[in-house]
Amino acid sequence: MNLPVVLSKRHKRDRSIKDCEPGLPYTEVIIKGKRVNLCENVIGNKKRNIIRISFSNDLLHSKILRKYPNIIKIYSKYLINLPTTISEENKIENIENINVDNLIIGGDTSALGILSELSKNEKTVMISFKVLNDIEIEKTLIPQIQKEKFLKTLKDIIKENEGKILKGILLGKFDEGIGFLAGNKILLIRPKRTFLATGGRYIPPIFKGNDIPGIISKNLYMKLSEKFNHVIVIGNSDDAVKPLFNVKGKRILITNGVLFFSKYYKELIDENGIEIVKIKNLEVKRKKDKIITIADWHHFYSDVIVYAVIKQPKIDHASNLGIYYTFNTYFHIYMPYHTIEGKSEEYIYIAGGMRGISDEYTSFLSGKAAANIRYIDELITNMKDYTYIFEFYYNSDRRENPSPYLYGEDGYVCECEDIKLNEIKNQLKRGFNKVEEIKRTTGLGTGECQGKFCTYIIGSLIRDNELITFRSPLYRLVV
Repeated sequence: MNLPVVLSKRHKRDRSIKDCEPGLPYTEVIIKGKRVNLCENVIGNKKRNIIRISFSNDLLHSKILRKYPNIIKIYSKYLINLPTTISEENKIENIENINVDNLIIGGDTSALGILSELSKNEKTVMISFKVLNDIEIEKTLIPQIQKEKFLKTLKDIIKENEGKILKGILLGKFDEGIGFLAGNKILLIRPKRTFLATGGRYIPPIFKGNDIPGIISKNLYMKLSEKFNHVIVIGNSDDAVKPLFNVKGKRILITNGVLFFSKYYKELIDENGIEIVKIKNLEVKRKKDKIITIADWHHFYSDVIVYAVIKQPKIDHASNLGIYYTFNTYFHIYMPYHTIEGKSEEYIYIAGGMRGISDEYTSFLSGKAAANIRYIDELITNMKDYTYIFEFYYNSDRRENPSPYLYGEDGYVCECEDIKLNEIKNQLKRGFNKVEEIKRTTGLGTGECQGKFCTYIIGSLIRDNELITFRSPLYRLVV
């Protein structure tokens, strides 16, 4: 299978989609001067022949080039993958102001859990760039619950609240309200209570060759799993075990030694014969349609490599809404401040992946508990057995681990701006030891995704308690 290929900005390397969240690196290509969303039709897009001439970014900003607009169009279209036109359907038609009692941001199982517990008499709106479909839910459910019963519960919630669920992309907080791009208009919503359930991301680890096409997140793999026969998974948590249940052949999980498994998943690993390969150094190469993984002295061949190191809450969303966060040196995650039931700031609650929860049913319960305290005991029980994140709340010691993202001494940290690990090390030697400082000295986090991957990696490596400032809009207005 060929994933669609885009050339990187500076180094002109073949890159491809890693995840389907809007705004992440290479979720789009430019075809005939227009943006095309690869997530809408990942299958069937093939490698495109693109002129491979590498230019300095300074050329785009030179005074000489500005005198010749036709050259800029050619430069944008063929060399740096920029659009030359804005399609009519992407133009903003109007701005709509809305007042509500409850705003739910997100569309996963935790968001549906929240929706199920809110009063029918209150005005509630739930907005997400997608709502989970039956297939996606079924693939991620673990055997601890009856899938059919849970699927019916979720379907019923969606059906009962059909008029309250909107599709839109979170732009961030503005003076006029919380902004969303919904089709060709912007919604500015002023809620009395806000529930943040936009989930978490899987951050790509660092190793030599970590940017080649065919290295994808657990989320994208669950969307495309039936297209692959031979799969290697990189990770160290329950999240990394889930993709292996869809693998027909040998089940191999590569880890760098830091393991975060819940009680339930430890049992599943033993029962299903999953081989855990602990390594120190990883290198990946592509040979035609196959990927060669060199893990210390091990050699593996696969169609795709799936990464699911640990679920990282979307701190860019939380911070933008005014929620403080902290860095945990044991799990190496940035976690929004919140109570066990999910209360964060005054009138702001978080649930699901925003709390680092990856188990779907426990995520659902966290949403119900955020809206209704009577579910807290059931939530705690499930967290203890079915999530590794339980220790975050009940282990008071200050244990530390090395970064779980480091699988080698080489590799790309920022794919948008083509920044490698060695460039970061050079800045650390110069005395810059904050993520914000490294951003200013290297350009890390200033590319298309605005730091949604790379800042978390660097923060984890240097153990910085604070990432960059995530300003509005969190995602660009034209998509």
